[in-house]
Amino acid sequence: MYLKEKSISIALVFGLTFSTVSPVFAEEMTSQQDAPQQAGWGFTEVAAKPNVHVTQGYYIIPADFVQIFSQKRTPVLTYKDGVVAKNDTVGTFETTIVVTYNDGTSEEITVSYTVDADPNVTPKPDPETPVTPDPDPVEPVKPDPETPVTPDPEPEQPVTPNPDPVEPVKPDPETPTKPDPEKPVTPDPKPTYPEQPVKPDPGKPETTVLATAKNNVTLELNDATATPSTFVTKSAANVQLSFKTQPVTDKLGAQSVQITATKGSATTTVTVNYTVVDTTKPFISQDEDVFYVWPGEEWTAEELVNATDNSGYVKVYFQNGATHLDTSSIGANSTVIVAEDASGNVSTLNFQYEVISVMGIMLYSAPSVNFDMSTDTDIYGGTEPDTTLFVITEESEEVLAETRVDYSGSYHAVLDRPLQPGETAYLIAVDDNGGVSDVTHYTYGTKQVQEVKSATISKAPANSESEQSTQQAQAAGNEIVPARVNELPKTGDSSTNGFVVFGLLLSATALLYLRKRS
Repeated sequence: MYLKEKSISIALVFGLTFSTVSPVFAEEMTSQQDAPQQAGWGFTEVAAKPNVHVTQGYYIIPADFVQIFSQKRTPVLTYKDGVVAKNDTVGTFETTIVVTYNDGTSEEITVSYTVDADPNVTPKPDPETPVTPDPDPVEPVKPDPETPVTPDPEPEQPVTPNPDPVEPVKPDPETPTKPDPEKPVTPDPKPTYPEQPVKPDPGKPETTVLATAKNNVTLELNDATATPSTFVTKSAANVQLSFKTQPVTDKLGAQSVQITATKGSATTTVTVNYTVVDTTKPFISQDEDVFYVWPGEEWTAEELVNATDNSGYVKVYFQNGATHLDTSSIGANSTVIVAEDASGNVSTLNFQYEVISVMGIMLYSAPSVNFDMSTDTDIYGGTEPDTTLFVITEESEEVLAETRVDYSGSYHAVLDRPLQPGETAYLIAVDDNGGVSDVTHYTYGTKQVQEVKSATISKAPANSESEQSTQQAQAAGNEIVPARVNELPKTGDSSTNGFVVFGLLLSATALLYLRKRS
C-alpha cells in the first residue's frame, strides 16, 4: 500500500513534467487525423459527369451535368450566356456550364448529354388536314321560267249534235298483261363485318400517372431517413412506392434517384433530381460543468471538448486564436471554443474552467466512516462541510463515487459498483477553491481505517482546528474516526516525508480534475 502511494506521488511529478510536452503529441495526432480527412476532398473541385441522360421535357439545372467534389471555394453553377440546355427534342446535344468561385475565378465545362423520350407520355397523332373549298364554285343551273299561254282571240264554235247518232264501236277486251317475274338480286361478294375493337399497342406504355416528381428536393449530408415519399407525390389512391435505386447522401451536390410506383398491375418509374447539402452544425459539449487545471498547464481546444459532425470532419479551436488554454489567472475562468465542419457550419461553447493554486491548498481532517450504516455499495460518514467527497480505488485509481457534503459535514456516497471484501478505497474531500482533506484508507469488511496525514505540509491549518474536528466527529457515537499518523512510512524505511502525502493529494486531485492524459 505504501509502495502504491509513493508511485502515485512520483507519477504526479512526471505527470506535471509530461503536461508541458503533451501538446506536441496532441498537435501531431490532430494533424495526422486531419490529413486523411482532408485528403478525401480530392484536387478536382468540379468536373463533367460522364454519360449524362435527361428525360424529354423534364426540368433540368446546371448541377445535372457536373459533379461538385468540394465546397471549399463555394462553386456557383450557371449556363453559359444564359442558354439553357435543350431538352425538348430527343437526341444528343452539348451544353456549357460556367463555374464561378468565391475567389473571383471561373471555368467553363462543356458536357455532352442525351435527351431520352419520356416513357410516360403517349405521342399525339398527326392532325387531319382540313379540306380547302373550291375558290370558283359552279353556279347552279336555274330553270327557265314558263312562257304564259296566250288565249285564242277567236272562241270555239259550239258543235251541233247529229240527229242520227252513230252506234259507238265497242272496243275489244284487252288481254291482261302478265308481269315479268323479278330477277333475284345478286349479293355483294364482299361481306361487311362489324367493326372490331382497337387493340392497344403492346409497345406503348400505359398513360396512367401514378406518381409525380417533387421539385427542389434537398437532403442533408449523410441523412439516412429519406423515404420514397420524400421524392414523389402520389397521383392516385392505394399507390405503393419503393426505391428502384437507393438515394446517395454521402456526396455533396446534384444527385438523382428512381422511384417505382405500383397500383395493381400498373407500374411506373419516376426519376427525381435532388441536391445533397450540408447545413447541420457540429455538436460540441463539455464533460463537466467546471474543468480544473494547474497554473501553466497547456491544453489544446481538441482536448477539452467533445465535438462531432455529420460529415465526419470537424475542426476545434479557440475563438480568440490562442493555441492553448490560458491558465495564467488563478480562479474561475471561461473561454469560447469553436467547432467548424468542412462546409463552414459553426457551433460555439462557452467553456468554464478553474485554475487551482498549488500554494493555496489547505488540508482538512480526513473523512470519517460510519461502519454501522456503510455497506459494499454505500458509505456513510462525516468530513468538512460544503465540500465534495470522492471515493477512489487503491489499485486501479477508479472513481467509484462523487457526492456533495452537506452543511453539517455528513455525506452519503453511493458507489458505482460494490466493493469486494478486503478491497481498499481512498476517501478525500475537496472544496470549491481546490483545498483538499487528508486521505482516509477505507478497507471494506473491517472496522479499521488509516488516515494519511503529514504535519510538514505548508499552508496546513493549525493542529487545534484539526483536533477539534476530530473530537467533534468522535462525539457522533457509533462513528469511528481514524487515528492520526504522524509519519508516512516509505518503502525500505520509516522516516517522515511530508511530500509523499503531498504528492498523494495532488495525484488524487489530478486524477479527479485534470483527467490524466494517456
